Amino acid sequence: MKKQFAIALALSLALTGIIPAHAMSPDKAAPDVVKTANASSNPSKADSLPISPATPARGSVTYYRYDVIDLKKTKNWTNTKKQLGICKVSKGVGGSCSINAGYSIGTDVSVSLGATINDISGSVGFNRHYSANGSVSWTSPSISKKSAATYRAYAVGTKATYKIRKMKGVKALGQKKTRWTTVSTSGTLTAFSPNIGFDIKK
Repeated sequence: MKKQFAIALALSLALTGIIPAHAMSPDKAAPDVVKTANASSNPSKADSLPISPATPARGSVTYYRYDVIDLKKTKNWTNTKKQLGICKVSKGVGGSCSINAGYSIGTDVSVSLGATINDISGSVGFNRHYSANGSVSWTSPSISKKSAATYRAYAVGTKATYKIRKMKGVKALGQKKTRWTTVSTSGTLTAFSPNIGFDIKK
């Protein structure tokens, strides 16, 4: 009885347009169909597309170094750019003069082409942190009143002259050897490492 009533109700609704005439009977459940926007018409084929592994680009590593060349050293050299003291005997006065002064002289290292003192000092053979600390106590010989004299005390030490050569090294990844080429060469540079002591020049 209930089944006949349900069929009659369905026919009535179909006639009024509420349910399409081809609607299924209550005995069969309509299957659910879900469509995904932009889905592949052949998903099995799309899902099976091969994925190529990324091929690493062949590269290299670049290095720079600084070489000291044409190195020459002069020991017991008087550095007239580092004056430690001065005294004068004026004409008409005569007599002598004295220099009494303390000093602290550091190591000087010239650089170029982007090199640092740390890059160069070791190759020159100087300790960039070394300083000579001492004092000057000196009296000039006696000068007649007819003469005049000026005396200066200067630092002494070792002078070095050299050039800096900038080198570029390229090492391909996976290779053991680095290929070095010259980038540039500086002009002649100087360095000075002081000694404890002084030199007097008139």
